[in-house]
Amino acid sequence: MASADPDPFPLGVASGDPAHDSVVLWTHVPGPATVRWEVAHDESFHRVVRRGEVASNRSAVHVTVDRLAPDRWYYYRFSTGGVTSRVGRTRTLPAPGADTRHLRFAFASCQAWAGGPYPAYRDMARQDLDFVVHLGDYIYETADGSLAEFRRLHALYKSSADLRDAHARFPFFTTWDDHEVLNNWAADHKPSPDGRPFAERRANAFQAYYEHLPMRTAPVGGDWPIFRRFRWGRLAEFSVLDTRQYRDAQACGDGMTSPPCDDVFDPARTMTGPEQETWLLEGLRRSRTRWNVLAQQTILARFDYDLGPGRSYNLDQWDGYPAARQRILDAIVRYRPRNPVVLAGDWHSHWVNDILANFDDPGSPVIASEFAGTSISSGIGWDAAVRQGLPANPHVKLYNGSYRGYVVCDLTRDRWQSTLRVVVGQDVRTLAVFEVRDGVAGARQVAGGDGISGRVSTTDGPLASAEVVVGDTRVWTDPTGAYLAFVPPGTYTLDVHATGYESVRRQVTAGEQQDVVLSRVAAPYAGTGRRVPGPYAEAGAADVVLGNELIAMAVANGFEDPQLPGATRGKPVDLAAVGRLDQLDWLHLPYVSPTRPTGTEAWQRGLVVASAVDVDGTSVAVRAAGNGLDVVTTYTVAAGEPWITATSVFTNNGATGTWWLGDAIDYDGPGQRSGVAGHGTIATPYGSPAAYLPTGRWIGTTGSDAQTYGLVYEHTGFTAYGNGNWIQSQHEVTIPTGGDWTLTRRIAALPTTTADPWTPLAALEPRTTG
Repeated sequence: MASADPDPFPLGVASGDPAHDSVVLWTHVPGPATVRWEVAHDESFHRVVRRGEVASNRSAVHVTVDRLAPDRWYYYRFSTGGVTSRVGRTRTLPAPGADTRHLRFAFASCQAWAGGPYPAYRDMARQDLDFVVHLGDYIYETADGSLAEFRRLHALYKSSADLRDAHARFPFFTTWDDHEVLNNWAADHKPSPDGRPFAERRANAFQAYYEHLPMRTAPVGGDWPIFRRFRWGRLAEFSVLDTRQYRDAQACGDGMTSPPCDDVFDPARTMTGPEQETWLLEGLRRSRTRWNVLAQQTILARFDYDLGPGRSYNLDQWDGYPAARQRILDAIVRYRPRNPVVLAGDWHSHWVNDILANFDDPGSPVIASEFAGTSISSGIGWDAAVRQGLPANPHVKLYNGSYRGYVVCDLTRDRWQSTLRVVVGQDVRTLAVFEVRDGVAGARQVAGGDGISGRVSTTDGPLASAEVVVGDTRVWTDPTGAYLAFVPPGTYTLDVHATGYESVRRQVTAGEQQDVVLSRVAAPYAGTGRRVPGPYAEAGAADVVLGNELIAMAVANGFEDPQLPGATRGKPVDLAAVGRLDQLDWLHLPYVSPTRPTGTEAWQRGLVVASAVDVDGTSVAVRAAGNGLDVVTTYTVAAGEPWITATSVFTNNGATGTWWLGDAIDYDGPGQRSGVAGHGTIATPYGSPAAYLPTGRWIGTTGSDAQTYGLVYEHTGFTAYGNGNWIQSQHEVTIPTGGDWTLTRRIAALPTTTADPWTPLAALEPRTTG
């Protein structure tokens, strides 16, 4: 139960940065005051061990209480003006070299206020922990970089009673990531959105951070070394890093880049700065503890989002600083610190990774384990991109981006155990439990989670990218075919869908293990009651799905896309190849425009409105009209073909005229880029559409999931127009009164495994021309 904090202590009490003989106590009062503090052995304060008073001139109160006994719990409180704060609970670390045998702590990160309340902290406060490590994004900045704004944000976040309870119950070790200052900041290389000098923004952010957290040291303007090391006797040593203040600027953008530029691989680039890197590597060399922990912000393991031979990395993480990462890995190999374990946050998802000696050599030995914790509350917009990239990253032992939460770590001499906690509604449950054994690099799962779990397979083995639906919960299988869906106790209908396979439905009860075997689609189909799997999939129960053993496509008959206002009906909205998930935003098929579409919104020109969508066997006919033409489009699917044939007949019942006719396609996933026959990959920005004259009869889109979408035409003589986000065909056609014109194309969805994602489209060009 969350506790209220009385005025003048509305932001609560906290402790942090404990040593074996001291700890920092913190509170915040509204204005100058004399504040008394007490530390006792008991919660009733019958055995007070230290007391004193401090003058608060700037609201924040920091007291470093020394001469405490090692490895024991204490209680503390503050008072001023006749009012006493709530009682906080804290502890000291074991004495240096103490023969400690057990440690239990939690780590957390990323608690955007806009993400909702903090049930994760409520659950954490109920745990039996020795301390908490916070790995950054304690607040999320706004455009305003003033000191007043940063103070306002910290006070806002501390208005959460659940956060205050966690602080009052355990000492915290905190470090920042980017949002305490500015998204993806790097040293002083980031412009401030409000126009103020970045150094001023950083100094303001540092000052507010200090004023609202129990830190041992204070910033000096925009300079504040907060990397530090602490030990839990001889059991564990923690190196807490700062990977923001001293890093080089991101080499070629601070997001997912495909392929990364050459500057990324500059051996001189650093994530930590030379001084901190030397400190870290020397610590690894000297350490004699059983477990050696790197507590830092971003995922250390490599993650390639591109399933093909190309490379696509998030350059704000260690993947943007591979030489700096390799120096750490080389030090682990050279100095052999016992049981290295990496902790990370930042990416709003749970990960368990094997750290390889050399990620350029997938066969190199595992030298460490990494646990990345999901966010306390911050949302995730890249979950699909990660899941689709998993097959290219076998060192990832677990990934889950569906839930918010934190991680509990339990250490003994013999093993490290990480329990991944996740928020489900207002409850918090266990996703999985992983263990690292002393002397054995790499983590293994030792317990499953709550909810309904299992594996999806075929007669050929595990099936990745299958969609499992339980009630309102949708999850997707990982490369091993495993899934986990959290639902409250009860009985549910479980549906399993996968492109190219027959769906399965069965009744299940929460807590059960449900393994499912899917069979390949035996014959082409068209109708309702099926799904194209994927987190971007938009079609609902009223929409029509066509498919066979190689492809599935949904045609809208109820779903409305705001990008195609009033004209979504009859158009493809979901599309996937066998073994892949939907990445299609939409196919504007067809359009009818009286003038040539140009500009950034050319894809939206010439909307036609459907009046009927009819299913007949394995065909779907759409009757529509727009801009003076009647249009009938028929989608047909046949066995063994990785495409769906779409034939549109444009009929002119008015005066002779000339129109621009064609289709536009938009890929919805990460790494999106377009292609035109003879022009290869087009990755120009959205604001720079251009015309391209194809040398063949196809246009297409692709992304980092090794799946290519294409429109392969029977006709030649068209122009392509678009950019890296979308591409369209443009046919200039004159149709006489009472006449018609036919446009036939193959809508393809193909798994790609070659360096050139467009090669499969050229192979699909029909032999006939026109």
